[in-house]
Amino acid sequence: MSQFGMQMPGGRMKRGATPDVYTGLMALAVAALLAACTLMYMQGAKVGVDGSAIGLQDPDRISLPK
Repeated sequence: MSQFGMQMPGGRMKRGATPDVYTGLMALAVAALLAACTLMYMQGAKVGVDGSAIGLQDPDRISLPK
């Protein structure tokens, strides 16, 4: 049967997909971006209006914490 390119059903076990190096690098990049966004949010909350990281200060009266 093998000369005709036919295979017996269940003749070979199929392996599942495994993560490779690029999957690990992508996970590392996502973790680094999440850490960077968290740090930027925390620093923005320090200088934002009323502790809000997305609040805008008045352009004529910008105040920084001491």
